[in-house]
Amino acid sequence: MVILDTNIVSYIFNRDARALNYQDRIQGRRVIISFQTLEELWYGAYAKGWGDRRKNEFAHHLEQYEVIWPGPELVDACAGLRSERKSVGREMQVADAWIATTAIMLDCPLVSHDRDFSGIPDLELIQAP
Repeated sequence: MVILDTNIVSYIFNRDARALNYQDRIQGRRVIISFQTLEELWYGAYAKGWGDRRKNEFAHHLEQYEVIWPGPELVDACAGLRSERKSVGREMQVADAWIATTAIMLDCPLVSHDRDFSGIPDLELIQAP
């Protein structure tokens, strides 16, 4: 099982060459996204003014991912992670904290191209070299 960050889902959908750095690492694994990733992806689609056809293709693409929704345990853990990161001088964006916390709680790697996730205790990170 792996959690995909927003950028990885976007690379895969858009057939971006950077997706090649990750596809072999997620092949055959249960692939999950955070509710936060889902929101960020849809925000991007709306902000770019995608038409109905492109949004329908995107919705179909997103069906392959299981979405993890927040509950009390995730909320508490996310607040704790943000507080811990701030106390060591590495304050996190709220969106990144939701995604990282989801991976930590599920005890599975986070696949991301974003270097902001490095150095988070208990977070296994899969990144391209």
